[in-house]
Amino acid sequence: MPPVIATLLERLTAAYQRGERLVLIFDYDGTLTPLVAHPSLAHLDPALRDVLARLAAMPRVTVGVISGRGLDDLIGMVGLEGLSYGGSTGLELELAGERRIPTEALESRTLFDALRAVSEICLTAYPGAWMENKPFGFTVHYRQLAPDRIEPLRTEMADLLEPHAAGLHVLDGPLAIEVVPAIERDKGTALRAIVAACGEPATVLYAGDAANDARALAATAERGGIALGIGPAPPSEAVYRLPDPAALAELLVGLADALINTRPSITPP
Repeated sequence: MPPVIATLLERLTAAYQRGERLVLIFDYDGTLTPLVAHPSLAHLDPALRDVLARLAAMPRVTVGVISGRGLDDLIGMVGLEGLSYGGSTGLELELAGERRIPTEALESRTLFDALRAVSEICLTAYPGAWMENKPFGFTVHYRQLAPDRIEPLRTEMADLLEPHAAGLHVLDGPLAIEVVPAIERDKGTALRAIVAACGEPATVLYAGDAANDARALAATAERGGIALGIGPAPPSEAVYRLPDPAALAELLVGLADALINTRPSITPP
């Protein structure tokens, strides 16, 4: 077993034994699943889905997924009820079956309809790049774009969006540019909302692989949790690192097995 996995298992099982709740939150693309040519191909491994379901069914364990994907798309890809979900990079939440969407997000749709139209015209000059439309924003993907065309695309998109900068958050995703309304909602605020809904005391783990995970990783580290980077170049806010989604799956299998035989040594407050 890799030393990082052993260390994290020890921390998580010790917290559980102390009677704390475990709040386990994950990014989706590049974290629970490998990055693939198209987001529609990023299917969750059935064995990992079973492990997530096992963990979520345990007492004092909360499992959540926060993604740049739209909320309905994310829930459909994960395919599990009873989890906490954050879609559109934290703008959309589903906690305990209740949807939470800021009014400001609804009001942003007119601006984003116009931006989508001009961005799609821009992308015609970049074969291999394409736009993913979302309920509150959009993502320009360039995974299949010729390498020498990436910087010109990024520059042209920056120039196109700059006149509307006050109303936008532009984020780096995995080989993508995410554009969402400039509302104080992100993966960090989504993580805090999930933790607040669970109650204390809690030990939080957040795992993510890309720049848009930085605020959730920072929020986790600030509260003394486990900020876990996945892949070759996670944000600097990651305190621990695993090389790929397969290693994360190994950690979660080990955790599910360990918690079956773990009982609290004290009664939680």
